[in-house]
Amino acid sequence: MSIREGKNRILMKASPKIEKEMIENCKAGDQKAFAEIVLHRQKKVFNMAYRMLGNLEEAKDMAQEVFISVFESIKDLKEEIKFDAWLTQITLNHCRNRWKYLKRRHYFNSDSLEDPIETEDGNMPRAICDPSDNPETLYEKKMIQEFIQRGLLKLKDDQRELLVLRDLQGFSYEEMGELLGLPEGTIKSKLHRARMDLKEVLERSTH
Repeated sequence: MSIREGKNRILMKASPKIEKEMIENCKAGDQKAFAEIVLHRQKKVFNMAYRMLGNLEEAKDMAQEVFISVFESIKDLKEEIKFDAWLTQITLNHCRNRWKYLKRRHYFNSDSLEDPIETEDGNMPRAICDPSDNPETLYEKKMIQEFIQRGLLKLKDDQRELLVLRDLQGFSYEEMGELLGLPEGTIKSKLHRARMDLKEVLERSTH
C-alpha cells in the first residue's frame, strides 16, 4: 500500500468529531487541514464533474476550481456537519455554469476509450469496473461505461443531475431534496422519467 492510499483509508475512517475538527481548523486558515479535506474528497468531486461534463480534462479543471472556491469561502460555513452537502452544492453550481459555457460553444465531446480513466472510477459507488476482471471483461465494461456516459450527456440538464446524484454518487432522496430544493415525491417521479429517457437514448444508439 502506498502512503497516499494509506492516508485515504485513514481519512475514510475519520470520526465525525475528527471531521469537524478538521473543518474548524480549515476555517481558521490551516492549510494542512485543507489539504487533508482535498485528499479525502477530491475523487468524489472529480467523479461528479466528470459525469456532469463528460470530459476528463474539464473534470480535472473543475475539481480544482471547486476546491479553490471551498478554500475561499469555507470561513463563512455555518453548519460544519453539512459540509459534504455544501461541497456538493458548490460542485453542482460550478458544473452547471461550465456546462452552459460549453453548450454555447457546442463543445460536447466525451473522452475516448484510449484516455486514462483510473482516477475517474476512483471510489465511485456502484463502479462498473472490477480490478479482478480479466482484460477482455474490463474492456467490455469500459465500453459500457462510455456508452452510458454519452447517453447521460444527451439528457436534459436536470435529468443528468438526478441520475448522477442518485445512481452514480449514491445520494439518498432526503439528501437530494436538500440539495435541489425538491420534495421526495417529485425527485422520485423525475428520476423515474430520467431513467426511462436514458433507456430510450441508449436503445436508439444501438439501432
